[in-house]
Amino acid sequence: MNKHSIIRLISVFFILIFTLINGLFWIAHQHFTKQQEGEQIRRFLLADRLLHNEQQDFSVELTQLMIKPSKLSSKELLSKGKTLIELPFGKMISYRGHTFFTNIKPPPPPPFAFEHLGFMPPPPLDMREFRTHVLEDIQPHSLVIFWTILAAVDSLILVFFIYLIRKLLPLHRLKNAIIAFKDGDTNIDLPIKGNDEISQITYEFNSALEKIAAMREARSLFLRNVLHELKTPIMKGSLTTECLETSTEQERLKRIFFRMDYLLNEFAKMENFNSGEWHLELQEYRFVDLLDHSCDMLLCDKESITVHGEENQLIVKVDFKLFTIALKNLLDNALKYSIAKPIVTIKKDAIEICSAGDPLPIEKQNFTKPFNRDFEDSSAGLGLGLYITDSILKKHGCRLTYKYIKGHNCFNVLF
Repeated sequence: MNKHSIIRLISVFFILIFTLINGLFWIAHQHFTKQQEGEQIRRFLLADRLLHNEQQDFSVELTQLMIKPSKLSSKELLSKGKTLIELPFGKMISYRGHTFFTNIKPPPPPPFAFEHLGFMPPPPLDMREFRTHVLEDIQPHSLVIFWTILAAVDSLILVFFIYLIRKLLPLHRLKNAIIAFKDGDTNIDLPIKGNDEISQITYEFNSALEKIAAMREARSLFLRNVLHELKTPIMKGSLTTECLETSTEQERLKRIFFRMDYLLNEFAKMENFNSGEWHLELQEYRFVDLLDHSCDMLLCDKESITVHGEENQLIVKVDFKLFTIALKNLLDNALKYSIAKPIVTIKKDAIEICSAGDPLPIEKQNFTKPFNRDFEDSSAGLGLGLYITDSILKKHGCRLTYKYIKGHNCFNVLF
């Protein structure tokens, strides 16, 4: 997934929020546990102090402290229970889901040893009168509410996250549909659920696709009809030339009709190319082979141009038909407007076509605009000029540049 994807960013955001909230709950749980343990120690110590006074019955006070004497032995607790807090004069132990306290004979503690608990220790007892007590905390310490709140918060976050992702998934499908449409797939019909903004965008996208498909079908039908209507008289004219008695006129008319038929076919190719319906068939070719085919398309000999650098054996990966059309246009311009033989230089990663003549006007050096007729007229091909060449080269990932050097117009094709 794209690292800048909205779904990815929202997922990362929710993970951070989920982690933060659970981390805060964990900190609160630790703080609550520490407070609870401190409170238990305080009640256990008060109860232990009361029990050391054997002259009175402190059962009521113990009940108020939620403490009761346990029948379990100190030995059993120390061997089987889990020590929670160990003090110089006793231990708080967890055993079978209950919390117990057993006192031990302590050494005389310094007065500052209990400052972290927030209360002062009981006064020193006479060690000769010391008796072991096991006390049990009977106060309920349920964390059900705490865990219920945590589970509710986590559930709400997850439910909202799932709801938001489900709302955004149509946006992801819409993006994939747009990419598929760009690649030429027009048979797209996205499902529409709901009435939110994304659903409205999807509806408008489907409507736009229907209109574009209708326009493409109409354009294709129009183009087929035009080509058919134009090719019919060309074919009839070609057949009529066979009836001419003069072979010179017959040959001339044949060349004219052949040229017209060729231009119509080339126009159809360019129309498919500009409409995005032409898919490149890339293969590796030697540039000299492409150059030979371009010369054949121009009906000129290779001797009419000067080729340098054939020893470089430049190999290019291109669509043979399209690339030779671009190369043919460059050679055609060089042959028509040069006062000397054009020079084609083959380099390791580029080709250069130079022709002697006047410099190309600055306003005509913008190859993105068609019909630069000050440089080439409609009789020299399709009349689309350098625009067609530049478009074909861009589709191949190449770049066309122009420089005027020492009386020569130099066009460079950079691979």
